[in-house]
Amino acid sequence: MDTIFALASAPGKAGVAVVRLSGPEARVAAGRLAGCTLPAAGRTLRVLRDGDGHRIDQALVLTFAPPASFTGADVAELHVHGSSAVIAALLRSLSGIDGLRQAEPGEFTRRALENG
Repeated sequence: MDTIFALASAPGKAGVAVVRLSGPEARVAAGRLAGCTLPAAGRTLRVLRDGDGHRIDQALVLTFAPPASFTGADVAELHVHGSSAVIAALLRSLSGIDGLRQAEPGEFTRRALENG
């Protein structure tokens, strides 16, 4: 199973945006941006940084262990400020991590249904 990511909140201007990751590398990838090892399930406030060490934003990082997640797999959610620049930088950073790919429309929901 691939690890996927996408903007999970509505696009456009918002106070907060949520980027969701789901799959076997979700927690590791989120931890890489957060600069720490994340627990299987929990929450923490972290500064996210890109591959060059530049600050993306401060985020509330949530992790969910299977089966108690939306998709039934490992899930990480990055709750960041809703700026289009922050969202673009975060998605660009995630796309640069080996083993991750952008989710297709409806793919999180499809995985949730497949995993009951």
